Amino acid sequence: MMDRRQFVRVAAALGSATVMARGARAAGSAPGVYPDRIVFGQTIGFDSVWGGPYRSYTDGLLAYFNHVNAKGGVNGRRLVVKRREDNYVPEKTVANVQAFLQDDVFGLVCMAGTGNTLAALPLIEQHKLPVVGTFTGAPDVRRDSAPVFHTRGGYVDEVMRMVQHATTVGLKRVAVVYQDNAFGKVNAEAAGNAARKYGAEIVAMVSHSVQGDDIPAVVARLQAARAQTTLLFTAPQSVADILIAHQSRHGPLPYPWILSVTSAKQVFEKAAELSRGVGVTQIMPNPASRVVPLAREFQDVLDKAGVGDNRTYEAVEGFLTAKVVVDGLLACGANPTRELFISKLEAFGKREFGGLRVHYERNRHSGPDYVEVAMIGNGGRIIS
Repeated sequence: MMDRRQFVRVAAALGSATVMARGARAAGSAPGVYPDRIVFGQTIGFDSVWGGPYRSYTDGLLAYFNHVNAKGGVNGRRLVVKRREDNYVPEKTVANVQAFLQDDVFGLVCMAGTGNTLAALPLIEQHKLPVVGTFTGAPDVRRDSAPVFHTRGGYVDEVMRMVQHATTVGLKRVAVVYQDNAFGKVNAEAAGNAARKYGAEIVAMVSHSVQGDDIPAVVARLQAARAQTTLLFTAPQSVADILIAHQSRHGPLPYPWILSVTSAKQVFEKAAELSRGVGVTQIMPNPASRVVPLAREFQDVLDKAGVGDNRTYEAVEGFLTAKVVVDGLLACGANPTRELFISKLEAFGKREFGGLRVHYERNRHSGPDYVEVAMIGNGGRIIS
């Protein structure tokens, strides 16, 4: 049985090999549409501080695409993904999108990164290049004028739930640690707004390096702030480093929180039992649930593909993204075009995907609004 890293490599290699082995698309057909396949592009930072969650996200996407391909594809066409590494660097994302525009892809799937997506939006809008799924909930990315269809809730909703929950149980002195980039800054701003709304006080607003090489200074500022709860808007490795460093110098970090993108699984793998009690906002149903139909289908498909150990929230998100793509293509019929695909997605209205609702209209591309509060428990188990 192949592990999930092998699964991603093999699926990507098969996709690239298929594209190279077959001839050019038929005259008059849409970009990326061939008689036997539809080719999508993906720009993402596997080789970055977010590599773990991004791989899980992609696993879920590929698992469902491969599941559909095994049944004959969509209207007889296999779904192929060509991936380009961007290292979580916005300039590389832009270069990758430019390359994809010359490389005959139908659209993009499962992008990632707030700054990365923001940097690419002008190109995406200019060329009306459909994008389904981007691993960010930043409000500036959620422009309904762009052909970007989101498959996750927004960060503002997550941060609001964090602060609301904390103040409800009497934790009103709030510290914020945020990456010094677009992702971190937008969430720091949301935290300030949430604090004002729910009567909390921001006692420390701590910017830190994207590379995560300033942990001692971050921990010193947190200790000086004497916060009752800490919101950590950063990568899994940095969260783990902060938990470990704070424990060694000052004892447990008081009531820490992470966003859904900061993979709870990755945090547990890096910080072990020190992660127990970390609060998490989740924008997908629990991947271990047998009650929610989407989660149950996700488990069954991944088990069949031999990657059933990747039962992560990020993989569920990628899986949902793939289902949205497939439904949009099915609605296009035998001759999909980018313009038709965009219009069919905008015609979804409120559509249920196994217990999770996705809402698209012409002037609403924000997708789900699902947010729940959970916690990392013993052995890394998510308690919701």
